Amino acid sequence: MNGGIRLGSVGGIEVVADASASVLALLFAAAVMVDLLTRDLVSSNERALALGLFAGVAIVGSIFAHEAAHAIVAKLKGQRVLSIRMLIFGGYSVIEGEPEPMTEFQVATAGPATSILLGFLFWILQMADLGSGFTATMRALALANLAIGLFNLFPGFPLDGGRVLRGLVAERTGNRVVATRLVARVGRYTGWAILIAGCGLVVLQEPFGLFWIIVGWFLAVTAVQTGRREELAVAYSGRTARSVMRPVDKAVPGSMPVGSMIETYLMGKDMHAEPVEIDGRVVGVIGHDELDATAPARRVSTRVERLMTRIGPDDVVEADRPLQTIVMDRHDAGRPLVVVEDDTVIGIIDPSSLTSDVRLPTSDFG
Repeated sequence: MNGGIRLGSVGGIEVVADASASVLALLFAAAVMVDLLTRDLVSSNERALALGLFAGVAIVGSIFAHEAAHAIVAKLKGQRVLSIRMLIFGGYSVIEGEPEPMTEFQVATAGPATSILLGFLFWILQMADLGSGFTATMRALALANLAIGLFNLFPGFPLDGGRVLRGLVAERTGNRVVATRLVARVGRYTGWAILIAGCGLVVLQEPFGLFWIIVGWFLAVTAVQTGRREELAVAYSGRTARSVMRPVDKAVPGSMPVGSMIETYLMGKDMHAEPVEIDGRVVGVIGHDELDATAPARRVSTRVERLMTRIGPDDVVEADRPLQTIVMDRHDAGRPLVVVEDDTVIGIIDPSSLTSDVRLPTSDFG
């Protein structure tokens, strides 16, 4: 599941930053500093540090602007935007509901357009006569934003270009699932093409060959994974966590001996994962995996809280939360989700529950 640091909200949209976002800022800052010092473009180490830190903050701010553009256009089109999340490789907006094809096209293009616009803005700023160090820093930010904007237009998930293409295909076919599958295939083929081109650059001893190999591999792999998640999100449109949860009467007390738990909750051989509660708060789950790690003889004296797998706030969802957002915002597909209503545990979603009852259309693109 996704953790993160809540930075606040903008226009009612929650902004959450993963700790890794700071790594992106530091890496970009370090790259700018090294460039400035290596090429002797600044008069002191302090100025290089100041420009580097500015660049690090500016690149994260630029990525936030990219995501905010998605969110703003989505809100203008009547969609509910739950949050903007910032990560080391960029960010994403959690948008509820299934948009109309052309709405998806417009929302998807807003981010790259903003990045390209920022690229031109930084390019203009570099023309200011404020020293060679300032010029180099603005140029680095300009090129980075232009690269972000253009790269995101590649036609494949999880990039914006994939959603641009899906919007166009869905508009033509009237079938969002078919469009999703097509984009997943295109993204995979695009990734492999970039990877092969990168191999060719390596053979030619070009310095950026390895970079494009990594980019191609990333696109090829994530196109399939994201495509599947997108299919599930489409299939779950209009449904909530309540519709797939397994009802539970109450959580297992953490102080209960494991042996008593098995008898009380009638969890024999076919035991499912169950939520565990300590001091009125859900703090973990216990199931087959936890029991298998403990010898039967020890279960009589061992308390549930000693065996349970701890969970965090992101592993607990409200009963009326849309399944679409759960699927798209979920990264650890192997963990169960605890479902609550009015702060009371009412069910649990087993990992298999998110795929076992889904029937997806099988019509072909045409």
